[in-house]
Amino acid sequence: MSNVLHILIDQAKEKADACIKAMAKTQQLIAQGEQKLAMLTQYETDCHTGLHSRATQGGITGLHLRNQNAFVGKISQAIEQQRQELEFLATTLTHQKQQYQIALQEQRKYEALVEREKRREAHKEAKRDQKMNDEYAARIARVHAAGEFS
Repeated sequence: MSNVLHILIDQAKEKADACIKAMAKTQQLIAQGEQKLAMLTQYETDCHTGLHSRATQGGITGLHLRNQNAFVGKISQAIEQQRQELEFLATTLTHQKQQYQIALQEQRKYEALVEREKRREAHKEAKRDQKMNDEYAARIARVHAAGEFS
């Protein structure tokens, strides 16, 4: 039984390690996504600022304004998509953390069973040793008693 438990412990450790790797990957993707979102947001702000400054300095044509607004609209769509991606990744990370906790609980459960088995074996061994000591003491007492009456 102990060998089976050790195999199960190893499997649970491997599962927990895989969860840690997946969480690290997701956290890396979140960091990259946040950088991309910041870049897109800054670019959108720069486009609005540039459009405003051109309009106040000398004016712009209607066609240029329409093209610029369409371009900024596409940037806004990209920003929204990036936000949705970050929400998805945050949900994924939460799920991965839960899976990691489950794997740890499973590992601890098997380790507790191994410890319980070790204590049971130690208790059996202590009883066996005590029995041998008692038998030895009884034998010595009989030998002494037989020697005194001879």
